[in-house]
Amino acid sequence: MTEKDQKKREKDRRANRTVLWRSIALMAVFGVGIFIPLFGQLWNLQITEHDYYEELAIKQQTRDLTVSADRGVIYDAKGNILSISATVQAVVLSPKDVVELQQEYAEAVEEARAGDGKYPDYPEPTNEFIASNLAAILDVDEEMILNRLARTTRQYEVVKDKVEEDVAEQVLAFIAENKLDQGIYLSPTTERYYPNSSLASHVIGFVNAENKGAYGLESKYDELLSGEAGRVVTAKNARGTEMLSRYENYINAIDGADLHLTLDATIQSYLESALLEGIEKYDVRYGGFAIAMDPNTAAILGMASSPEYDLNNYSIVADPQKADELAQLKETATAEEYSKALGQAQLDQWRNKAVNDSYEPGSTFKTLVLAAALEEGVINENTTFHCNGYYTVADRQIKCHSWRTGGHGSQTLAKAVENSCNPAFMEIGQRLGAEKFYAYLERYNLLSTTGVDIPGEGKSVFWDYKDIGPVELATASFGQRFQVTPIQLITSVAAVINGGYLLEPYVVESAVDSTGNTVYQHESVEVCQVVSEATSEKVRAILEGVVDGGTGKNAYMAGYRIGGKTGTSETREDDHNIVSFVGFAPANDPQVIVLLAYDGPTPSAPDSNYTDDMVYISGGNMAAPMAGQIIADILDYMGISKQYTPEELSGADTTVPNAVGHNVDYVRSLLKQQGLTCRTVGEGTVVTGQIPAQGAIIPGNSQVVLYLGEEVPTDQVSVPEVVGLTPEEVQQTLTNAGLYLRATGAVEYYSASNKAADQSIAAGTMVNRGTVVEVRFIDSSIQDYAGSAISD
Repeated sequence: MTEKDQKKREKDRRANRTVLWRSIALMAVFGVGIFIPLFGQLWNLQITEHDYYEELAIKQQTRDLTVSADRGVIYDAKGNILSISATVQAVVLSPKDVVELQQEYAEAVEEARAGDGKYPDYPEPTNEFIASNLAAILDVDEEMILNRLARTTRQYEVVKDKVEEDVAEQVLAFIAENKLDQGIYLSPTTERYYPNSSLASHVIGFVNAENKGAYGLESKYDELLSGEAGRVVTAKNARGTEMLSRYENYINAIDGADLHLTLDATIQSYLESALLEGIEKYDVRYGGFAIAMDPNTAAILGMASSPEYDLNNYSIVADPQKADELAQLKETATAEEYSKALGQAQLDQWRNKAVNDSYEPGSTFKTLVLAAALEEGVINENTTFHCNGYYTVADRQIKCHSWRTGGHGSQTLAKAVENSCNPAFMEIGQRLGAEKFYAYLERYNLLSTTGVDIPGEGKSVFWDYKDIGPVELATASFGQRFQVTPIQLITSVAAVINGGYLLEPYVVESAVDSTGNTVYQHESVEVCQVVSEATSEKVRAILEGVVDGGTGKNAYMAGYRIGGKTGTSETREDDHNIVSFVGFAPANDPQVIVLLAYDGPTPSAPDSNYTDDMVYISGGNMAAPMAGQIIADILDYMGISKQYTPEELSGADTTVPNAVGHNVDYVRSLLKQQGLTCRTVGEGTVVTGQIPAQGAIIPGNSQVVLYLGEEVPTDQVSVPEVVGLTPEEVQQTLTNAGLYLRATGAVEYYSASNKAADQSIAAGTMVNRGTVVEVRFIDSSIQDYAGSAISD
């Protein structure tokens, strides 16, 4: 080979190598270029979206059902159930599995026709067959079920939730009889029940459609009450059919903790009954509120707001007037307008006025001013005041409720409090001064919230310190032109009568989990000591005088040492009154404190201070008698013994002895020893009959009728109507009917303003002769109006 040929061959080799390397390089570039997106996609599938696709695979290969946990029970202080959950069932369709069942049925029919002759021994599972039968059992629309069955890619379609056990058994029977267990199944869930319907509705609250706490304690303690849901996981084949033999896992639900409250259902019923009675009696337009508390611990024994509502049907507007207004609106308004009005009405009825709302406290606030001034030493028990019907502050005259009669005149501190005298308290406010006055607002915790464990606690409305001038200080001193919440007021008043200790109010005592372990226990929180024990003792004594002859005398109940303060305030927004009373007992050792208020008693005319029944609109006339009865009922319920004064003992109940068969003179002597008198019917010396019979309990000083040879009448008598009569008139009316009077409340036999407010046995009721009728009296003339009638 020539040199030339060799050079040519070498040149060709180099060219081939160049082409080869270029091809390899191009192949590498294209290979890597193609592989990079594939690698990116692989990275995305395996790393970035691993969890998503893993979950998707699990969903395709398993069926995962939630098992609801039982929500905890709510108990009152005595162990009565206030809220409880019961197991119910949700009826669920799996349209995708229903299609599989229908295909299996069709295949079985084809095989039977082909020769084996083994036709299915159950009806064809058509959509129409399933829908018609389930609709009949569940009382739902058949078309709705057909629509759900048409969603053939879905495996979870709820037909009806919260199905009771008896209906659920019918569904199970239908499933078993027709071999539909893969297409229809039941999923256990819970339904919340409130055995006492509306009792303590604003405190307990309710759960929503998702079984989550929406209001009240159900909301506040939702996490404790809810527990943890469980799960049932089963394997599925490629068609989506469950394969229980392949895989099944059950994770137990953890039931919620039970709540044990300080609230007592019996005491709660006292509050709610008193609210309803007063609202009906005085035609109260805007409802009211009531709170009962243990002043020594700040435990809430009862809390009521009006109007109440049914917790089992919380979306239904319970107030008849509002319900009628909504019904009329539905006929005339647009759907949007009606929906908005309905929503607002529901929100209004769910509000807990005792915690959520604020109001002008009126003269009940004087209790706090009194305690502060005594503590600071600017007044004492010997301080005197003069009231001529008004008080001049700066260039203003601020009237007292006594201005029409020329004022209260000269009075001691105790008398000024008993009279609820505004000029006296304006002078006390001046002596205290704006700086100390504001400091006590802070000490009473009135500028913040109490911390009560009920959601939605409202806030007070006060001036800033820099805005408190002489007029503001004067009106604030008798409880006007600012607002506090009811829970704030009762908590602060409790502090000044319990020895001076401000405590944080609460309603949940403890929480116990499903295994019996206490997971929450309330610990008393002492905020501060606002006044000394010596000052507290002085305040209790003065407030007992308010009930023993002052503006609170309508709260008086024989045998019960009750102290308290009345209040009547005028709201500035729509010119109506809020009448209230805060009282406690026993006055020397308080065990219970009660705040009761009615918002907007209806006057007989726009500018009148009287109702149609001629009752002066005031806390002393309306709230005090109701609150006094509540306190007496609570003390009786607690088993606290009555403490009678010598005067009360003379009229206390006594047991009628046996007179029959004894000499009449001996019987007279026996009755006299027991504080009873007698009259005789017939002639003779031996008693042959008596009314009332031996063992009857009647009021002291009552008259026993002794029969001397005469037949004792056995016919019944009709109870007369005595409401509105004076004590003397009531006594005579009942005596003429052969009945006995047990008088309670403000009983002054020679006072024309003392009138019977109610009677224990309704007029017209037929009763035996000698029956005791309890009649409560009030002094309907009491005025404790705290409105700041300011004139320039």
